[in-house]
Amino acid sequence: MNWIKRPVLLFAIFAIPTKTLTGWQIEKFTHIKPNSVSASQNGLTVEVNSSASPLIYKLATPLLISGFQISGEFKGLPHFSDVSKQGRKGFDDYALRVGFIVPGSKRLSGIKKFFAAAWVKHLYSELPAGAGLDHIQFFDVTQNLEQLGQEHTSPSSNLIHENVFADVTAPGPFFYKYKLSAPLKSAAVWISIDGDDTKSKYTVVINQIKLDGANVE
Repeated sequence: MNWIKRPVLLFAIFAIPTKTLTGWQIEKFTHIKPNSVSASQNGLTVEVNSSASPLIYKLATPLLISGFQISGEFKGLPHFSDVSKQGRKGFDDYALRVGFIVPGSKRLSGIKKFFAAAWVKHLYSELPAGAGLDHIQFFDVTQNLEQLGQEHTSPSSNLIHENVFADVTAPGPFFYKYKLSAPLKSAAVWISIDGDDTKSKYTVVINQIKLDGANVE
């Protein structure tokens, strides 16, 4: 009998820097005011003022992610007149989304590349050489408790998949630890904190991000 030797994946803890902006890219959405982002010994500080912008950290090599943990403090939250609408088009603001950029076969070329927004072009530049994009997988912290455990595609793009894994009901310190149902290959981390739809003003401090992962390349 022929046995196929499979590589042994050694999972470890990978810490993402939060006390410096080195390695982080602050992108801009078209026609949306960007967040103000800074770093200090307290961690990453994201100030939202009717704003939103991708905050992306490219991994040195793609990782197979099995889980993550993130901690910090919510100094305010998105304001909803009716929180049951959170996640719908026009109300798609979350105090925290932890995202992973998943390589795949979707390419950005030709006329699509010509018309693509700058942040989309930069997103593709974060992928390994020769790779395309499969999707962005977000794990959302919701204020709408009815969303907990739900998965959906973002109303803004079918490339964005969302899993509502945790909730927050009031400002204050937070700590979330999550184990994925199946490991996910990722080329970069994307932190999303937004208030453009709800015209909200608040601040989030992130003092720790850790990934449970294994090198796959």
